[in-house]
Amino acid sequence: MQDIRARHRRVPRIPQRGRSMRVVIDSDAKNEIDDLYAIALALLSPDRFRIEGFVGSNYLNDPDGGLESPRKSAEEIRTVMTHAGLADRYPVVEGGHPMQYPRVPSRSSGVEFIIDRAMDGPSDEPLWVIGLGSATNIASAWLVEPRISERVNVFWHFRTRWPHSCYNFNVFGDAHAARLVFHSDLSFVLFDTGTHLTAPMEETAANLLPHGDLGRYLHEYRHLAPLFADPEKGFFDLGDIAALVEPECAEWEEVPCPEVGWDLTYHFRGTLGSILRCANVDRDRSFALLYDRVRAHASGGRPASADA
Repeated sequence: MQDIRARHRRVPRIPQRGRSMRVVIDSDAKNEIDDLYAIALALLSPDRFRIEGFVGSNYLNDPDGGLESPRKSAEEIRTVMTHAGLADRYPVVEGGHPMQYPRVPSRSSGVEFIIDRAMDGPSDEPLWVIGLGSATNIASAWLVEPRISERVNVFWHFRTRWPHSCYNFNVFGDAHAARLVFHSDLSFVLFDTGTHLTAPMEETAANLLPHGDLGRYLHEYRHLAPLFADPEKGFFDLGDIAALVEPECAEWEEVPCPEVGWDLTYHFRGTLGSILRCANVDRDRSFALLYDRVRAHASGGRPASADA
């Protein structure tokens, strides 16, 4: 299944703090609370991200079986933007449903958007596609237009059981797409951590609730489900954005890219080149970045972290 060019794939390098990044964020935002926190941090980090748009991705655990999940994800992204005072600031498009077959793309407006942004941008400045949900849209984009591998860096939240298996909710949502990201020649960062990003209700109440419409929305969303209010609930995707805003708060390692079997086990055969793996991200710094920027946004000021 692997692409023969994968052996020579580029290993991405995270730009140093102070340099901006062109990004498209692909998120299953209505599925979980952690996406909301991640999107909020991204929106409040214009010093780091030049956001070119968002794609709403599919997810499985929905009463309608996921049929409306791309639309719901897109709507939730727009809701977070509105609470941040940024309504309609960036394009938000719907992605596709999970790939039915291993090498048949799931076409959608989101897939076309990723291709357009990748191919229209400057050739010497890659587009970072940040994935916080299933990999349907980036895998499908690569199948439709393989040349995007020359123009994008893929940063995906899989949080696997390294080095044993590619085991994660985002993988289960579209295993064909997840395997394809590993087996393609896409320049790839595996975000492989985040379970420890937990916060008690008292902490988010103190640091978010008093600080504007966005802060209230992020904290009060925790009341929508017992899981969200659980002090052991992981805000997994927040770590992806924090690691990109401040690369020094994360641990990075270049590793051989494994093949991923049909049972999602890893096989290190040296056939797929190397990828960059984020092995850890600092919990306290991740939340501090969000709290600081929400507070500064509410007061109309500049976050202290942006001046560091």
